[in-house]
Amino acid sequence: MTPGTPGPEVLVVGAGPVGLCTAIELVRRGVRVRIVDRRTEPRTGTRACTVWQRSLEVFDLMGLPVEEYLASGVPYTFRTHHFAGYPPHVRDAAQPGTPYPRPLLIGQQDTVAMLTRHLSGLGVEVERGRTAVPVAQDAEGVTVRLETADGGGELTRAGWVVGAQGPHSSVRDAMDCAWEKKHYSGTQLLQVDARWTGSLPGDPSHCHLFLTREGSLGSAPLPDGRHRFYIGVADTGRTGDPEVEEVLEAARRVTGVYDLEFHDARFNWRVRLYNAVAGSYRDGRLLLAGDSAHTLMPVTAQGMNTGVQDAFNLGWKLAAVVRGEAGETLLDSYEAERRPVALGLAERNHRTYWGGTGPVPPFDRLYEALDHMGAGHTGLPLAYPDSPLSGRTDGAADGAAAAGANGGAGPVAGDRVPDAALHSPEGRLFRLIGRGSWTLLAFPADPADPESAGLAAKELAPAARRAGVTARVVGNAFGGAVGGGTQTLADPDGALRAAFGAQRGAVLLLRPDGYVAFRGGARDGAALEGHLDTVLGRAVAAAR
Repeated sequence: MTPGTPGPEVLVVGAGPVGLCTAIELVRRGVRVRIVDRRTEPRTGTRACTVWQRSLEVFDLMGLPVEEYLASGVPYTFRTHHFAGYPPHVRDAAQPGTPYPRPLLIGQQDTVAMLTRHLSGLGVEVERGRTAVPVAQDAEGVTVRLETADGGGELTRAGWVVGAQGPHSSVRDAMDCAWEKKHYSGTQLLQVDARWTGSLPGDPSHCHLFLTREGSLGSAPLPDGRHRFYIGVADTGRTGDPEVEEVLEAARRVTGVYDLEFHDARFNWRVRLYNAVAGSYRDGRLLLAGDSAHTLMPVTAQGMNTGVQDAFNLGWKLAAVVRGEAGETLLDSYEAERRPVALGLAERNHRTYWGGTGPVPPFDRLYEALDHMGAGHTGLPLAYPDSPLSGRTDGAADGAAAAGANGGAGPVAGDRVPDAALHSPEGRLFRLIGRGSWTLLAFPADPADPESAGLAAKELAPAARRAGVTARVVGNAFGGAVGGGTQTLADPDGALRAAFGAQRGAVLLLRPDGYVAFRGGARDGAALEGHLDTVLGRAVAAAR
């Protein structure tokens, strides 16, 4: 940083996927950001190589080059389960109701490279070889010591600090929060990326999971023609990264395929399995995201995806606080929404993982359950119905009550917003939401009636002024003003109205991260305004 220039409004510590996403979300909202990483070069290796559907939606909403990103990976098409004593069970990985129905398989280093390029295009470069150690914080900001490997360093001031360093976090160490590891004792995970020959059953283009009395083995195709193998077996007591022969021997033992051979292997590593979730995600002006907030066993490919969604959730909220658009109480919703997600994943990982130690799971019941598995791992069903940001009125019972974001009548408060085609320059609802601000939609009771549209505009106008955004009345006609700074959004075929289950009219406030913050009836503008007072902080709202 040039001497004499002001310090960053936010210092992001860690330039992995989570830190980069946090920085991008802040910078594109006009926040002055500095991002540092202790490594002198980006971390190599494919590591977190599964990008689930919701993460792809998040990248889309962030304005990232998703199509180019998809082209650099391979689609996750099918998952074949091999349970000892049962025929293979093939499940399609595709999910309906999203522009990205299939997950993506791509090395973490490529995800980091894509995010780094995008952040650079926004004018911010990663500062490498700097370890950040918070020294003190006060009501105005945080003093941080940035140390270099040669013993040098500097003191800097930042308004806020976000720790996204991974499990070993100097930011978390500076916070008053618990960090208790829950080990999965007696087992370990061995991983390698390799080409292979032999008589492993099933289509090589599928992802596979083998469960036997010896443990578990998963495999996934990678863009370079190798496959990721990850094998859960009883702990041998060995330490350090395993030799390829150790991984191969474990793979043969678990699968019973003894002619299996690995070729051109790389990134072989050993993981001692544990879960840990920070007791708090915030201490004053220090915040945690990703593995600094929760370290999850890498057996269900949720760690990076959960961290990316942390960053997306936190970014717009922290930007609103920094820019004076909301009070600090908005940040309370970050932990309230994201920490239960991590706790739930940690519990599920510990309960369902099989690594060749302890009682053998009931394979018959697990096999039967495959036909009833949900889509929770994709991130698509995730909702925040109990969030302090989620509000609705009795007027919302227009057919949307108790419906999920992908279900019958349409999304209710806390649900994920479905994408939909728009007759507008944006072309899609995600493009409109992705501009980075709140989105206010009013569906008049009669979309063809100008008087009904005018009443809807009148309902939204005060709340729109409060939020500082343009309200949109969704009707049959093409765009134009309808009064009070409110615009129309053409929906001639009723697709948007159907997606939101608003056939009898509705008022919706959509969050910048693509969730419904409020759902009410067509005449619930006053209730919406009151909810915005709560969401943005009453003091801030009153000052407008």
